[in-house]
Amino acid sequence: MLNDILIILILSVMGIAVFKLIDVPAVLGYLVVGLLASENAFGLIHDSHAIEQIAEIGVVFLLFTIGLEVSIPRLISMRKIVFGIGVAQVVISTLSTVAVGLWLGLTWQVSFALGGALAMSSTAIVVKLLTERYELHLPHGNISLGVLLFQDLAVVPFLVLIPIFAAPTSESLLLPISLALAKGAFAFAVIFYAGQYLVRPAVRAVAATHSHELFTLFILLIALLAAWLTWQLGLSLAMGAFLAGIMLAETEFQHHIENEIRPFRDVLMGLFFISVGSQFDWRIIINEPLAVTILTLGLIAGKGIAIAVIAKLAGFSRGVAIRAGILLGQGSEFGFALLAVAIATGLVELGLSQPIIAAIILSMAISPMLIQYNDIIACRLDPDYRSSLNQVETSIEEACRDVTGHVILCGFGRTSQNLAQFLRRVGIPFVALEIDTDIVTEAREAGEPVFYGDSSKPEILQSAGFARARVLVISFTELKASEHIAKTARELSKDIPMIIRTRDDRHLEHLLECGADEVIPDTVESSMMLARHTLTALGEDAHSIDEMLDEAREGHYARVRAFFHSVDDVDLDTPDHHHMHSIDILGTYAAVGRSIESLKSLDKINIIGLRRNGVTSNDPLIEVEFKSGDVFIIEGHPDDIQATEIEIMSGL
Repeated sequence: MLNDILIILILSVMGIAVFKLIDVPAVLGYLVVGLLASENAFGLIHDSHAIEQIAEIGVVFLLFTIGLEVSIPRLISMRKIVFGIGVAQVVISTLSTVAVGLWLGLTWQVSFALGGALAMSSTAIVVKLLTERYELHLPHGNISLGVLLFQDLAVVPFLVLIPIFAAPTSESLLLPISLALAKGAFAFAVIFYAGQYLVRPAVRAVAATHSHELFTLFILLIALLAAWLTWQLGLSLAMGAFLAGIMLAETEFQHHIENEIRPFRDVLMGLFFISVGSQFDWRIIINEPLAVTILTLGLIAGKGIAIAVIAKLAGFSRGVAIRAGILLGQGSEFGFALLAVAIATGLVELGLSQPIIAAIILSMAISPMLIQYNDIIACRLDPDYRSSLNQVETSIEEACRDVTGHVILCGFGRTSQNLAQFLRRVGIPFVALEIDTDIVTEAREAGEPVFYGDSSKPEILQSAGFARARVLVISFTELKASEHIAKTARELSKDIPMIIRTRDDRHLEHLLECGADEVIPDTVESSMMLARHTLTALGEDAHSIDEMLDEAREGHYARVRAFFHSVDDVDLDTPDHHHMHSIDILGTYAAVGRSIESLKSLDKINIIGLRRNGVTSNDPLIEVEFKSGDVFIIEGHPDDIQATEIEIMSGL
């Protein structure tokens, strides 16, 4: 088995790296790895059953993390979409598949399982592309998120019913279904009340120990214990994990738990998709191209049209409904999970599942290209939608026609609203662009100059009087959105001052490269305000405090951005170049007797200080020689710090 795992890991590293370069979802990469390693290709995997058993746990952790993301307040706020459009889509998609299956001679139980698998859409693909295109908060983005949220919930009843339908019985299914629902209700009650009175206090107690290992082990225990409970009740492992996730989502440790579980989920889910790929016979595409093509087009077009019609009937414009249909017209990772359950229970034969798997894979491969141009496709199919988009630009342009010397606020969240109050007090006009319809509606009713518009589009900025504006302020928390707006603004004008707010100072240099004149990081500014209030309380002179803070802001906060990091502070996706690190100089180190300026890596780090005999010297002279017992304090990128430490120790 170790041979198989090593082969899978090697292929996964290579495959995911390639798919990352061409910006294709990792799910497809894992499927291709499983396909290449299977008996249907190179036959590299010999113990596929063992891999499948491990992969089953991946589904458990997937459902656990989905449960963590299910927020009761969010469900309530989106209830019209979740329990309206979402319910209608899953029911119609499932029933239409059942009808086609019966027409083809399949049993209704098999058709139901296939309908459930095909009713789901890919959360990973849709959310990723919506985020990249800054469309999460647009109307079609809200529809998509609401429908995906209900699909996540709908997985649970499918997981309950598929094993029941697979069990051979000549009696009515009413009794086993009622029994399963009763068991599910019992499991939910046990897990819910255990969460309220046992698990939540236990999580707090474990977190209070500040033990990273203990916290991770405890969360793993809770997830697998809940899965074990539902398994003992004759239900699926995944259902228990899902309920445990919902239970822990209501605690204050939701995001920390998600970060702890993510590595386990990603690895095990990778194994799950590899096992799915290993069971897929790619020759079905060559042997039965017509069937695969019809299924793929039926999945993309059928589901897309159904969602578009439902959204239109729900009161959305035709263009928005079409865009939502394009976004959700693909198969899903959950489809593979439901098919795996149906195959494992014997309800669906492996041969029957092959064209279904092919259709899901092809739809997931085609979907990103369709989503990339969803606005263009919608405008082609609905000319009135293009007119409505142009009307938005026209309405902004008419409202801002006489405004000059103003500030354009990109985003009108809490930060921009606070800024607007100060602008109003000093008599400086402003125009705000926002894509959250609720904020726009309320702000407009209050008489604020806030307009619905995507500020990443040059025509929207121009309509807001960009050429006559004095300053552009970008206050979005999403880095990608701020980056895109900054680049768009710089293409329109090189001269307009541009100020960007960011939560984390590790994005500061990148945003400056995108064209920002000033980047205001929340983390650094909050610490400086803390310093102001503390020094004021201690009786320090206000003028001296202002001088210190102004000095700290010079050079884009260069003097105050470095800090000592813990393991939890390290972000592999966004590495911080301002780590601070202290190096104890031992008598055996090669640097003893050598000067600071002799270090080869001196140009890659910043020297913070040198501590000798209990006294710290800030900005020591580079001619100073190291002595045993010194503490050398430096700042820089983790890789450069490590290279400096190695050089000090060994001279290399």
